[in-house]
Amino acid sequence: MTETFRIAAVPRCAPLGPAPADQNSPGGDRDVVQRLLDPQAIAVIGASADPAKRGHQILRALRDSGYPHPVYPVNPTAREILGVPVLASAAALPSGVDIAVVAVPGADVARTLRECAAAGVAGAVVLANGFAETGDQGAAAAAELAAVVTETGIRVIGPNTSGLLNTESRANLIGLSRVPRGPISAVTQSGNMLLSLVRDAEAAGGPGFHICLGLGNQADISYAECLTALSEQARTAAVAVHAEGFTDGRAVLVAAARAAAHTPVVMLRGGRSAAGQRTVASHTGSVAAPDAVATAVLKQAGIELVSRSDELAVVAGALATLPPARVNGRPIILSDGGGHAALAVDALAGHDVQIAGLRPETTAALRALLGPNAAVDGPVDVAGATDADPSVFAAATELLMRDPNVGSLLIIGLFGGYHRRFDARLEAVEDTTAEHLLALSARHRVPLLVQSCYAGEQIANLDILRSGGVPVTASIELAARAVAALDRRRNRAATATARSSLRLPPPAAAPLLESGLLPEPAARRFLEATGIVTGPWTFVDGVEQIGRAVTDFGCPCAVRIVSPDVIHKSDAGGVRLDVTAENAASTATEMISTVTAAVPGARITGFVVTPMRHDALELLIGATRDPVFGPVIAFGAGGTLVEVLDDVAFRAAPCSELEVTEMIAETRINRLLDGFRGGPPVGRDELTTLLVRVSRLIATHPEIAELDLNPVLAGPGGTVLADIRIIVKPQQ
Repeated sequence: MTETFRIAAVPRCAPLGPAPADQNSPGGDRDVVQRLLDPQAIAVIGASADPAKRGHQILRALRDSGYPHPVYPVNPTAREILGVPVLASAAALPSGVDIAVVAVPGADVARTLRECAAAGVAGAVVLANGFAETGDQGAAAAAELAAVVTETGIRVIGPNTSGLLNTESRANLIGLSRVPRGPISAVTQSGNMLLSLVRDAEAAGGPGFHICLGLGNQADISYAECLTALSEQARTAAVAVHAEGFTDGRAVLVAAARAAAHTPVVMLRGGRSAAGQRTVASHTGSVAAPDAVATAVLKQAGIELVSRSDELAVVAGALATLPPARVNGRPIILSDGGGHAALAVDALAGHDVQIAGLRPETTAALRALLGPNAAVDGPVDVAGATDADPSVFAAATELLMRDPNVGSLLIIGLFGGYHRRFDARLEAVEDTTAEHLLALSARHRVPLLVQSCYAGEQIANLDILRSGGVPVTASIELAARAVAALDRRRNRAATATARSSLRLPPPAAAPLLESGLLPEPAARRFLEATGIVTGPWTFVDGVEQIGRAVTDFGCPCAVRIVSPDVIHKSDAGGVRLDVTAENAASTATEMISTVTAAVPGARITGFVVTPMRHDALELLIGATRDPVFGPVIAFGAGGTLVEVLDDVAFRAAPCSELEVTEMIAETRINRLLDGFRGGPPVGRDELTTLLVRVSRLIATHPEIAELDLNPVLAGPGGTVLADIRIIVKPQQ
């Protein structure tokens, strides 16, 4: 037995209590979570002498990793395992153990956790499966586990988890070997994804890892707590996340928005498709949110979403090692081939990233350096100027990094392999150039990335760049993906103070009391009372009054039936446009007949009459309560073709004006708001104010299940809510 793997007394710790349940405090009891992430004393419950069992593999991994703190194997029959004395039960543990690895069958987990809690253990990693992911019986086991957490206050990672690894403290509770130490912390829902992430980073020559954590079923400790705790680790420069579903999506948004302010968060999601969501349900018992909503709100929180598994390690590595892009700059490409340059520009454009426009003095200096055949405006193509002298890359980089319009630099092509492609004597020049490039990036504080056809080979100058934190990849697409992440983070930093914290405000003092579909007149009055202008309207309860209302407005009107039994009025024939005083009575009579035929027994209590607008765009503004992320709002093209047009953007509520502006810009109909082919423009300020107020409304009125304003008529005469639907949740 060595001094780095021993039994020793540990100090007593303060009694533990249950984690707070406040959804706006995603860190929970962070002192305890930090103890779990960096344990100073570990128990292994279910330790085994059988090398095939996890209880043995964990002990061996701790020994082989050189873990320097006390380890307590627990097994009722063994006396010694791997040279370490064994305790008979968890009750024999000294008080103050930070974490227990629970390697026992699922049926014994609850009892074991109670014993650990009674012994003062702060938390546990539960390896067993057979919980929420396995159906009704597993769900009952999960409920019992949750009850133990609530009763005892012990914190739990898992169950069905791959474990925990801290490379700094050498607490290897996963069993992975050869995980390089570095600035990335990772949290995944799948053990295989964690292994894949580590191996992808290794293959890319990227930075290593600080803490790796498998959450499994999230019976207790969740993504939100991990985002908070990992982002606060001094040695963590970026957090890489693989997720299949969240137990509390709103807490994730709040934690991510706070974490991403100082530590980049990169996420790969599984279960995005309908088929993928079915797979998730059978694998981890999680429920994945609809992809369009989840994608929008996670980006809103500052998370960099990647869509391919090979992007996660590369993008997280780049954000962890590179300086931030200049706030007022854009990416620039320096290439030794026009074909590669065009592909890189296309790849960036696919991520909605535009390259920098260079200053005239920069282009003039580049022309003098590179000669008449070079492209020096937009992507810079050296046009063969580096074939005989790769040091030209450093000279061109100096000129580009001096330009304040340049926020980041991507070098693409053959760099690193000129001595193999042309002349072996160029190797020393490339080595020196690599060192010069590192120095330039550090001096100007401009992030540098390199795509090289030779990235997959063992070449000294490429290793020089990697050792200095410069990502080097063979893929133009991966390099562009990392550049896009840097550019989005630059924009995020520039607009940080104008963004919402995504915390839910306190509920309104006067909730709606009526449940079900709110009658449109009541819905309009409610919105007006909250400061939302709905536009001119009137309610009449008889057919004969419609003509008088149309006459009072002095123009043709839209007429909508009011019925508690008809939600989609247009589908049931309950909407008529361009109604005049002359045809009002006959039109209303026809509407009643059509609606009662479509919805037998429908009660019609009256009609809402509004003036027609022919100079306006039809927009959709909606609000709903996502089952994972809570209140969200929607904006896009409206009218009867809203489902066909599929032009809708989402944000979590409440939103800031900036977030609403960005949401509008994501839609195709945005291009029509400023006038199209001579058409009238729409007042963007009024539209923005309306969306912000709707977002606050849905956030402060948890009793509202759904709010649908469709169409919203927006034009030069202002914004009018032509049709309003509010559905109130049943009273509990």
